[in-house]
Amino acid sequence: MRLLRSCAPVLGRITLVPGGSIPVLAALCALSAFALPAQQTRTGLEVGGVPALNFDADEGFGYGVVMELYHYGAAGRAPYVWTLQPTVFLTTEGRRDVTVFFDSPHLLPGGWRLDGFVGSEEQIATPYYGRGNAAPYQPSLETDADPYYYRFGRVRRGVAMNVQRPVFAGKLRILAGAGAGHVTVTPIPEGKGTTFLAGELRGAPAPEGWTNFIRAGVVWDTRDRETGTRKGTWSELLVQRADTRLGGDYAFTRTTFADRRYVPLTSGLVFANRLLVQHVTDGAPLHDLHRIQTSYKQQEGLGGAKSVRGVLRNRFVGEGMFLWNAELRFRFAEFSLVGQPFHAVLSAFVDQGRVWEDGIRMDELLSGLHQGVGGGLRLGMGENFVVSLDVGTSEETGLPFYIGLGYLF
Repeated sequence: MRLLRSCAPVLGRITLVPGGSIPVLAALCALSAFALPAQQTRTGLEVGGVPALNFDADEGFGYGVVMELYHYGAAGRAPYVWTLQPTVFLTTEGRRDVTVFFDSPHLLPGGWRLDGFVGSEEQIATPYYGRGNAAPYQPSLETDADPYYYRFGRVRRGVAMNVQRPVFAGKLRILAGAGAGHVTVTPIPEGKGTTFLAGELRGAPAPEGWTNFIRAGVVWDTRDRETGTRKGTWSELLVQRADTRLGGDYAFTRTTFADRRYVPLTSGLVFANRLLVQHVTDGAPLHDLHRIQTSYKQQEGLGGAKSVRGVLRNRFVGEGMFLWNAELRFRFAEFSLVGQPFHAVLSAFVDQGRVWEDGIRMDELLSGLHQGVGGGLRLGMGENFVVSLDVGTSEETGLPFYIGLGYLF
């Protein structure tokens, strides 16, 4: 009876879809003795941190610490005045990351936005299946003698910074940025057997060294909120130039266009859609072709948690890339626990994409697409700290799942 009485206040604050999950509701009730009314406006400093005990179908079990600090100021600025996100993350498949990301939409005067990244990202065995949209994959080649056949070792250390200036009533932003990064490549991880990359190189030196760049772009942003967007558009055109005159070892240009739209269908249901086209000119090293340029955090693909879920991570690589993500997001619960506002979101998605070995061909944009389908769950504390679970499938995989933070876009 005491538990039922404690459930009564929180039940009045929880919005659930008809036929909602009884186990989830029971769990919330069990915690509701500690529940307090949710804050409507966040102020001051908010600290979110979790032990990074998670699983990614491509990288194995992960462990470490992930923290996100958000400062909202006395007035509760949206999305925040600044955020600092340090990460120490390791996985059983050989990933070793120590990074810090900083973003400040309202710290500088005049509406200037500043973000920066510094870190070391080590992967003992990162995937590589060959170039092109039809690169074959034969699991039988991954044997005890060649356990890393479709892998190579990569260590990337770098720093990057961007500034954005709002114009046109703040909806349009002009972006400028620069960065430098050094990559070391090990064609045969831990010296075990041989690999696809080692066979391609045929004794030639591995593609490694400095990639130093500048970049510029424009960003059109009408989102109602930056995390868990419910309506609006987020589009950008970005051009990055890496050059030996900047002290690097490579010279190439990366041009990226992304259009993301969020359409509210009901009070809790949102259709989210992303179209992304990227072209990289000749001269880019292999390890840079996996990079997906954005105006926020850089991503990797094609395939995996940040591009086509359900498809093997970085399964396809080329100088041209096309991505198409369509997702339904249903915010089915809002509640408060220990004085903090929480919410839960269910999703269903279809991810598609393809690459071109030698650059984009517009007449093939919608042909030869690789597809992953699935669903996910997001549990958010406030509007910015969001724990995610996605499960996808494709022709080459079973049901890989990914546990992390935030939304794909």
